[in-house]
Amino acid sequence: MKSIRTLFRISALSLVVACAATLHAEPAPLKLKDNDLWVMVGDSITAQRQHSNYIELYYRTRHPELKLHFRNSGIGGNRTNHVLDRFEYDVAAWKPTIVSVELGMNDVGGEFAKTLPAYVEGMKKIIAKIRAIPATPILISSSPVDDGSKMNDWRGDRCKTIHPFTEALQKLAAEEDVLFVDQYHPLIDVWGDNRRKGAELAAKNPQPEPAPAPAPDGKPAKPKLPPSLIPLGGDPVHPGPVGQYTMAAVILKGLGAGGDVSSATISADGKVGGTKGCKITDVSAADGKLSFTRLDETGFWPVLPSGKAAFDLLPSGLDLSQYLLKVTGLPEGEYNISIDGKPAAKATSKQLAEGWNMTLAMTERSSAIGKLVQQLQSPLNQAWRKASKEKDAEKLAAAQAAIEACEKELQALVQPVPVKVAISR
Repeated sequence: MKSIRTLFRISALSLVVACAATLHAEPAPLKLKDNDLWVMVGDSITAQRQHSNYIELYYRTRHPELKLHFRNSGIGGNRTNHVLDRFEYDVAAWKPTIVSVELGMNDVGGEFAKTLPAYVEGMKKIIAKIRAIPATPILISSSPVDDGSKMNDWRGDRCKTIHPFTEALQKLAAEEDVLFVDQYHPLIDVWGDNRRKGAELAAKNPQPEPAPAPAPDGKPAKPKLPPSLIPLGGDPVHPGPVGQYTMAAVILKGLGAGGDVSSATISADGKVGGTKGCKITDVSAADGKLSFTRLDETGFWPVLPSGKAAFDLLPSGLDLSQYLLKVTGLPEGEYNISIDGKPAAKATSKQLAEGWNMTLAMTERSSAIGKLVQQLQSPLNQAWRKASKEKDAEKLAAAQAAIEACEKELQALVQPVPVKVAISR
């Protein structure tokens, strides 16, 4: 995928930077504190428990010293009025300190002259309710529709309409002095270019496909969307892990999340140079193999195997996880890298000499942490929400106990651990 990574690196980075500069000022970084409880409110895209989980993964591993709590409060089809209706039992009942609200995908449907004012007014009421808890509100725009749309060259009305909704949300956030994150504008051209490049490639190599079946109402089926160069997964409204890691990256940058994890420099003959945020011990250089143990002060951003291609599409996303290893003096060529005795990645001597990011090689640890976060946010979180809605005190207490037990296990798991690294031909 190296050619694809190169293809997207400059365009994706410039789009994110340009949009951030033109649409809103750089936000003050979100500072989490011990025992913060963050409720993530949204529609079916939040209810997928993908980008919301990836954001949680970032903060839990980057701040292992803090006890942090995250709760998913997404429901399919929700607009602002639905959130207002369920606010007491599905948001306030958690007693949050932070509440992010990510709506708009459904709100844009209908007559624009009515839906936009209703969206803004609904968001304003939600802000007031959050502050009354009291908690800190964060407003996050809707993601784009992955239909091949680009700014001012839209392929669908829904994606086009999210544009003025995002601008209106930004204006409201400024008026209310609320932290605002725009994920729509940084992503629309990245996703649109990706879809269009895939269509160009498919046109050069056409494959026969059966004609689409008519819709249930007998009307002709909608034309099938062209394939993406790097598939986002899911569907145009609900991307899969690849698309949702790009969403998480843009949102985290909008929140002012930092990128530094740690860095280490080692020579091929086993001499340790500079280190930052980590300790290097047990260094051995013999028979063409370099090995050592690395213990970090904080954690890299866990990237699940299903989402790794996100960073071919948006390479700048890895700026959020600068987990660097520099090895100097290696003979030219490609090297095998193992983590804790298991094959993990390949890297060239040039990549290692320049500083290689280990993040995507940490598959096993990423998967273990991700699995536990999914357990927390799906069955356990859902059981709590159901009991809260039903006002069942007994079930609520049981659900809370299960959540606390899971979070205790998760807190232990995100603590830094020694990692054994080996590099050989």
